[in-house]
Amino acid sequence: MTLSRSVRVSRKGQLVIPKEMRDALGVKEGDDLLARLEDGRVILTRPRVYARITRGSLKGTWGKTRRAVERYVERQRRSWP
Repeated sequence: MTLSRSVRVSRKGQLVIPKEMRDALGVKEGDDLLARLEDGRVILTRPRVYARITRGSLKGTWGKTRRAVERYVERQRRSWP
């Protein structure tokens, strides 16, 4: 579903998410949203959705096995003053 609406930014930098968008997303007063800037766009996401999307994205960054990761962490700790 694609839904586009014009919104105005207030003097304080606030904007209102249109009701039909809030309803479609199930967003209610007091809910937390994560705002991220991506390719010149502001994307609002629920924190749990963002966590699910990014889960595992750094896998293998510090080593492919648990032992390799532990060696990496130990080397980093030894480098601290």
